[in-house]
Amino acid sequence: MSRPTLHHLQLGDLIAHAGGDPWAVDDSLQSGSPTQINFLAQAFHQAAGSATSAEETFQTAQQHFQQYNRENGEQPINNGAEVQRVKDGLHATNAQLGQIAADLETIAAALAQARAASAANITALNANLIVLDAQIGVYLSQTGQGQNHDADIQQARRLATDDTATALHNATLIRNTYSKTLQQALTNLRVKDGYDPDIQVRKFDADAPTPPPGPVPDDPKEFNDFWNSLTPGQKEWLYTSDHSIGNHPGMPCDPPDHLGYDHYNKLHLADELGSAQAAAAQADALRDQHPDWAAGENIPRPNEPGAIFDDRVAYENWQRRYDDAREGARYLPDLQAVDTVLRASPNRKLMLLDTQSGTQARAAIAVGDPDKATHVSVTTPGLNTTVHGGIESMAEEATNVRREALRQLRFEPGHENDSVSTIAWIGYDPPQVPGFDDKTASLAGIWGVTHDDLARAGAHDLARFYDGIQASHLGGPADLTAIGHSYGSLTTGLALQEPGDHGVARALFYGSPGIEASTPQDLHLQPGQVFAMEAPDDPIQWVYDARSIGQGVPILGTYLNNEFGDFGPNPATNPDFTHLATGVATVPDGHGGTITLQEAHGHSDYPRFPDGGGLRTTNFNIAAVLAGLGSRAVVGR
Repeated sequence: MSRPTLHHLQLGDLIAHAGGDPWAVDDSLQSGSPTQINFLAQAFHQAAGSATSAEETFQTAQQHFQQYNRENGEQPINNGAEVQRVKDGLHATNAQLGQIAADLETIAAALAQARAASAANITALNANLIVLDAQIGVYLSQTGQGQNHDADIQQARRLATDDTATALHNATLIRNTYSKTLQQALTNLRVKDGYDPDIQVRKFDADAPTPPPGPVPDDPKEFNDFWNSLTPGQKEWLYTSDHSIGNHPGMPCDPPDHLGYDHYNKLHLADELGSAQAAAAQADALRDQHPDWAAGENIPRPNEPGAIFDDRVAYENWQRRYDDAREGARYLPDLQAVDTVLRASPNRKLMLLDTQSGTQARAAIAVGDPDKATHVSVTTPGLNTTVHGGIESMAEEATNVRREALRQLRFEPGHENDSVSTIAWIGYDPPQVPGFDDKTASLAGIWGVTHDDLARAGAHDLARFYDGIQASHLGGPADLTAIGHSYGSLTTGLALQEPGDHGVARALFYGSPGIEASTPQDLHLQPGQVFAMEAPDDPIQWVYDARSIGQGVPILGTYLNNEFGDFGPNPATNPDFTHLATGVATVPDGHGGTITLQEAHGHSDYPRFPDGGGLRTTNFNIAAVLAGLGSRAVVGR
C-alpha cells in the first residue's frame, strides 16, 4: 500500500523513531500472490480427488482463503505439468497429492489473511497520520495568527510516532505469524510429502526478507549484539543465505522473537533430514534395480578404445547415481539420532548441527536454556564417540545430572532457586578405532588418539563455544563448568589454554589421558577449581603405566614420546588438582537421612546413572561440581 502524502510530518523521522518501516513490511506481504498458490493447490487437489484423508484440512484452508482473498489472477498453464512431474518423480499416491494440496492451500490461506490484516493495519495508520498532519497544519496557521500551539503540535507529533510504532509492531506480528505458518507448511511439504516447493511457491509466498546491514561479525559478543539488532526479516535473510547461521557462537537460544539457534538449527535439521531420507530412498531403489551391481557382482566389462559397450555405459551411469545417493544419505543415522533426542523433550535445545566442517557429523544439545541458567556445563566426549552412536546417551546423561544438580541446589541456602543447563557437545571429530574388522581405519584412529592434532583442532571450536555461551547469557556471566571425558578431557584442557578469557569458572576431568597442563593457572583457572576422577579399574591408567615403563628404556622412551605423544601428568594424581572419589560413599539426602552412592567401574561409568535407579558417586560429584558445590563433592583418598 502506498505511503500517505504528508505536509508537516516526515515519514523518514517517523520510521526512524519507530525503529522500522511498517510500509515496507506491508509491501513485502502484498508482493505475494495467494491466488497463484491457490491455483497450484487446486491442481494437486483435482489430481488427488476428494476422498483423501487430507480433504477436511484442504476444505477448511480453502474456506479461509476465500474469506480473506481480494486478489484476482489468471490460472497458469503449467500447473498440470507440475503435478505430473511430482507424480512421476515421487511415484506419488492420491493420498500424497491430497496432502500436498492441503499444505499448499494452507499457505495460500495464511498469506491471504496476512495481506488483508496488513492492509487494514496500514490503512488505519495512513488515516491517523493524515488527520494528525492536518491538525498540525491548522495549529501552524493559528500560530501565525498569534496563538501558541507548541504543546499541541508536540502532542500530535508524539501521537504520530506512537501510531507508527504500533503499526510496525502489528505489521511485524502479522508477518511473523504468517512466516511461522509458511515455514511449517514448507517443512511438511519437504519432509512429510517429499515435495520441494521452492520454484513453484517461493516466488509467490511474500517471504523474501531484506538483507541485514554490513558483514556478520565473527566475535561472539559482537555477533550477539548484531543479531539482537536485526528485524525478523533480516534474520530470515541470513538463514536463507546460510543454513548454518544457528551454529555461530553468540547466537541466543530463544530470544523474544523466538528466532534463535534452537529455531534455526531445528529448521536446518528438518531440511537435512528430509534430503538424507530422500537420498536413502533413492539409494534403496537403485540397489533394488541392480542388487548384483550393488554387491559388486556381474559388473560389465570396461569400455575399450574404439569399443563402447551399452551395458558398461548403463552401469557407469547407475554407479554414479548410486554413489551420489549414498553420499547424500551418509549422515542419515546422525540426523535421525539428533531428531530422536529433540523429540524426547521440549526442554532440549539444538545448539549445533554441522555435517560440513569435519569428517564426522557434529552436534550439541542443551538440556535447559543456557542463556537463562545460573549454572551451565559443557561435556566433551572422547574416543569412538559419534553423533549417531553417542548423542542420545549423552543427552540422557545430561538430563539426569541436571536433575541431580537441581536436587542438590534445593538444599543449599541461597541457591534454592538456581537454574541449570547441561550441554552435550560433540563439536569436533573424536578419534575412531572401529576394531580389527577395519584395520585401516583403526590404525588411523590409533594415530589420532595418541596425538593431540584432533584435540587441538577441536579445542579452538570448543573455546569459541564457551565464548558464545557467555556472549548470549542474560543477567551477567553464567557459572560455567568445562567437563572432559577420555580424549575429550585433552580437548577440554587445550580449549581452556586457548588465548583469551572464555568465562569458565571450573573444570572437571575423568578418565583422562592427560590435559597438557599441570596447574590450574595453566588452564586460566583459580586454585581449587580443577577436579579429576579416575576409577581404580579404568584402563586409561595403562597410558601412564606404559609411559612410565618406557621411560626406563632409552630408545623405547624416546620413541613413545615422539610417536605416541605425552599429554602431561595424570590429572587424577596431580596434587594441584582436587581428586574426587569414584567408590561407594554415603552423603546426606537433605532431609536428615543419607543416600548410599554406588561405585563406578571402568572407563565409561562416570556420567552413566545406574540402570536400576539410584546414584553413583561419580554422578553425585559431577552434579556437585557443575552446580558450584565442589566443596560438597565426595573427595577421593
